[in-house]
Amino acid sequence: MYKPIAKERRKSQRVTVSLVAGETTGGKYFLPLVTDLGVDGVRIDSPSGLERPRAHYLVLEMILPGCKEIIWARCRVVREEKQGFFRRQALRFVNISAVHRNMLRLYLQRCVGRA
Repeated sequence: MYKPIAKERRKSQRVTVSLVAGETTGGKYFLPLVTDLGVDGVRIDSPSGLERPRAHYLVLEMILPGCKEIIWARCRVVREEKQGFFRRQALRFVNISAVHRNMLRLYLQRCVGRA
């Protein structure tokens, strides 16, 4: 199990979203829900009954509303917890292209009304 972060360490803007993403872990493909999005990482929720392998790293893909390109990122699991029937994971992007990071940044600015 991953240790929870004791205090808020985020330095970038985050927004609450509801986006279906694709996740590849241990050679299997899952469809978690992205519930929190930032330029440095995301939070995903999945039903806790799924037989998902435990991993420290995973590959995430998602399409932002209004965008036509799939954003790909390799992520590190920084926190994991069970919330009722859901498994919640906080992920930090460790490998994401500059183009995709910029797409995230523009989307976040649009969400908070600064674009």
